[in-house]
Amino acid sequence: MRHLALVVVLLAGLVVAERPVTATAQPQVLAPYRVAVSRGSPGDIWSTDARGGDPRQITDTPDASEGDPAYSPDGTSIAFTRWVGEGSDVIVADAEGGGERSLHHGRHPSWSPDGSMIALLAGGEVIVVRVADGAELTTIPVPRHIVGYDDKPAWSPTGDVIAFGRHTSYLNPPHVQPYVVGASTSRTGTFTTTATVRTPSVPARPEIMFLLDTTSSMNTTVDTVRANLGTVMERIATAEPDALFGIATYQDATDPDRYRLVHNLTTRDVLQPVLAEPANFPIGFGGDLPEDWFNALHHLARDQEPDGGYLTFSEGDDVTRIIVLAGDAASHNSPDTCDTVTFPDCPGATPYWTEDEITDDLTERDIHLVGVPVVIVQDPPYTEKLDSRLQATRLTTITDGVLVDGYEPGQIVAGIEQGITTLPVTVTPEASCPAGVTVRFDPPRARVAGGTDVTFTETVTLGEAPTARAAADLECRVWFRFDDKLPAEPYEQFIDITVAAPAPPTVVVNAHAVPSPDRTPVPATFTATATDAAGAPLTPTCDATSGALFPVGLTTVTCTATDSGGRTGRASSAVTVHVPERGETDDIWLARLDGADLVQQVHLSPSFATPCARRDSAPAWSPDGNRLVYEHDDVLCVADATGSNATPITSGGEPPEDPAWSPDGSLIAFSMSDADEYHRVWTVPPGGGTPVDLVSFRQEDADLPAFRPLPDLVLTGSAAPAAVPFGGATSVRLRVTNSGLAPARDADLALTVPAGLRVEEVTTTAGTCTTTGCALGRLAPNETAEVLVTATGTAAGRQVVRATLPPDVNPGDNAADVAVTVADEIRPPDNPGSLSLAVALVPQEGYVGGDDLVLSYRVRNGAPVPMTDVRVVTSLPPQLLPVDAVTGCSADGATCALGTLAPGQEAEVQVTLPAKAALDSTAGGSVLGVGPDDNAADNTAAVRVLVRQPEIAVEPGLGPTGLVPRATGRSFPPGATVRLGWTLGLSPTPGDVVVRPDGTFEAYVLVFHNDRIGVRQLEAVPVVGSAFGAVRSGDFLVVPKTLQPPDFASRE
Repeated sequence: MRHLALVVVLLAGLVVAERPVTATAQPQVLAPYRVAVSRGSPGDIWSTDARGGDPRQITDTPDASEGDPAYSPDGTSIAFTRWVGEGSDVIVADAEGGGERSLHHGRHPSWSPDGSMIALLAGGEVIVVRVADGAELTTIPVPRHIVGYDDKPAWSPTGDVIAFGRHTSYLNPPHVQPYVVGASTSRTGTFTTTATVRTPSVPARPEIMFLLDTTSSMNTTVDTVRANLGTVMERIATAEPDALFGIATYQDATDPDRYRLVHNLTTRDVLQPVLAEPANFPIGFGGDLPEDWFNALHHLARDQEPDGGYLTFSEGDDVTRIIVLAGDAASHNSPDTCDTVTFPDCPGATPYWTEDEITDDLTERDIHLVGVPVVIVQDPPYTEKLDSRLQATRLTTITDGVLVDGYEPGQIVAGIEQGITTLPVTVTPEASCPAGVTVRFDPPRARVAGGTDVTFTETVTLGEAPTARAAADLECRVWFRFDDKLPAEPYEQFIDITVAAPAPPTVVVNAHAVPSPDRTPVPATFTATATDAAGAPLTPTCDATSGALFPVGLTTVTCTATDSGGRTGRASSAVTVHVPERGETDDIWLARLDGADLVQQVHLSPSFATPCARRDSAPAWSPDGNRLVYEHDDVLCVADATGSNATPITSGGEPPEDPAWSPDGSLIAFSMSDADEYHRVWTVPPGGGTPVDLVSFRQEDADLPAFRPLPDLVLTGSAAPAAVPFGGATSVRLRVTNSGLAPARDADLALTVPAGLRVEEVTTTAGTCTTTGCALGRLAPNETAEVLVTATGTAAGRQVVRATLPPDVNPGDNAADVAVTVADEIRPPDNPGSLSLAVALVPQEGYVGGDDLVLSYRVRNGAPVPMTDVRVVTSLPPQLLPVDAVTGCSADGATCALGTLAPGQEAEVQVTLPAKAALDSTAGGSVLGVGPDDNAADNTAAVRVLVRQPEIAVEPGLGPTGLVPRATGRSFPPGATVRLGWTLGLSPTPGDVVVRPDGTFEAYVLVFHNDRIGVRQLEAVPVVGSAFGAVRSGDFLVVPKTLQPPDFASRE
């Protein structure tokens, strides 16, 4: 007896399989998932079925609040956030809420695809913890140039990416190169690196007083300053948001407006309208050539408030006090005199200050003087200059100021800006390191002009670090002061040190930070150095290329070096690409992982197109990991995982929140307020549409939807053949398919076989079986297990084999009834006084090359006395001869001797016919004996013998690689499963087709691209059902894809 083999088919993907026809109809099929929500306030976790019905409570904690439900990928566990007081913990339980345990403090859990890890939010950062014990495996840190926090991680189904929201309060753009240094050395090692700083073009927290000559020769210059000084102030305020500005004017002692404080220090926007008003800048005569800016400097430095405090400039050490002097003439100074007769406005004959007095005024107040000479071009030449007496040179030098070259009136504002931005600055590096780690700088400090690069060599030395210290704790932060002041934006460098085993190579990776104004990948550089334990240089190799394009975000670069002893050192650093923008942002970021190790952070939101660009949060993945849905302002948007094709799928209005993609990919759920201002869970197709209410509770909120994938087993059955002769064999084929979205953990199949069928064997492709059932074990989504019950018909009539599975989300397809009709037993006629014969054939139909046909001759002695010399004379189809030898029969099977039969006795002879040729004929014979026989008519019997030859054809008879020709078959066993395959080249797997009840089938069989060319045939072999010999089609010719039919037709 040939038995059927069970085939397990594992199909890729998560799409729910088309539900096959089953014995028991399911009137309404539920999608195989449940929907969890946070219900009410303070909040418990509930779940519903896929239509929002069958609500079940999962948590019940009156003194706590639960939210953020997340199911494990196999649907057997749930993680959620529990808030008690001010803190929150992530709890893990079984899917129904039992077996709770606290995993880790934090919130917003998201499972890894294999269920072994959870990403969650703790302390404003995403961390990855192990589910088994809550151990922290990885932290996804907020980049060092960002001040903000992260939110709502979502682990991709691909397993190598975590998406999350990131709120940026403000940026600290990197100003030091390299920005991050990664080093690996021994516990007492030392290494060197560098820090290059471009000094700020604007001093820290500047208070800038513009001092302007408003005498008649400066008329054009004053107009230029009034019109254009605002642009300079804007650039300064952008670099230093705390900058303050004021303006004063001066003339000569002979003028009424010898000194005028037009407006004291204030913000740019306040001073701008002051500049716009011409009346604030009256033009004076100016007397003789020198003016009196010494007097203006004195007033700005020494004038006091009524309470005794200084009128102008703050008194703290954390600001930079600057006077920008713009004029075209030197200043009078004592002992100059004033002609009070000619100039009655003179306050006296000797009204001028000495240079020493002005020096004291400026230095005691720590005021920096910027001199901007105005060059008057006229004929005859204007001989007077701001520095004619070298006063400006001496005062700018002694106050650590700057004297710029002369500027004509039309360019005077450029001179003002140059003077401010080139003020000399003292740069002092400082470092903070763990105990035992030091950084020495060479030089210890540097004095350079603003906007100048200065490089410090850093020597980092490790002392005996405690052995328990984690490598992540060994971080040195380097920062820079300018003129002993911290700038508004920190100038920082970070040195990350990994402590390695004794005497390894020391490896240092210096990673730079670069801006990307248009938010696209840009070239970025890094350098790597290595030395062995003796200090000899080694050549490191890195897993990235310096100067290559790096995306916006952080990319880890790892470099290794091996010494002559085979010891390997390894260090990593992060290349930073940042968008130089200001203000708060909410964006989507991706963290790329290698296992549990972080390798890259990518800023994804800049890749989104309008109208889905920026202000993004709450990402959720599609089941295949190829797309993301996320919140954008008051709509939901869907984009590819690369950031392209961003499209809104809702129309705005009430803002949708917390989207979740259904595990079958068919819809996206989210929470949103209804007309009564209660939150409900709604759904919308991924392509967009009108939201549909899914989960709601009367006068209670339903928030934070999450999907629980469920298994959904579908049971189908068939018998081949479905009708058998008495004593004939049949195969009952049962297929258990998990058409759900989660694995079925314990698929147990119960079997009930009627007494009219004798079980010969039960086989399965999964698990184990007995005659009463099968334990199929775990079935993954779209996986099929087959059970084959081989049985013999022992009672005539309709025999029903019943198979059942435990009820699941759709219980109507968990049972199948398979009917087998057993024909009446063929017996010789019960004619009194007669010797009678009956003939039976099992199986009733055969197939060439398949199972043998068994011809049974049954003889009965109906006479009242014994019959002697009883023998059967057979009549067999010659196409199936010769037959195998049968005991008691002649060699050719023509005659079989039965001997003596007592009254009422029956005897049987079986002759086996090989199914070696196709035919439609008869077989039979006669029974002869010595004794009384009243009815000779029942001594002869015959039965039809039908052996079919299966045939297969392929159309067309030739074609190129990549073609899918049509294959047809006829005269195959009805209900059988046939496997098709090419005799040459590759064949689809498994390539099975089920034969129709009329013995035919139709299928399309691919000729693979790049497959072998030449002649081949399509071969069919049995898998399930009646056996037959392998069948081949006629020749099929595969030609190259580029070969056209006219060209081929011309060949010999």
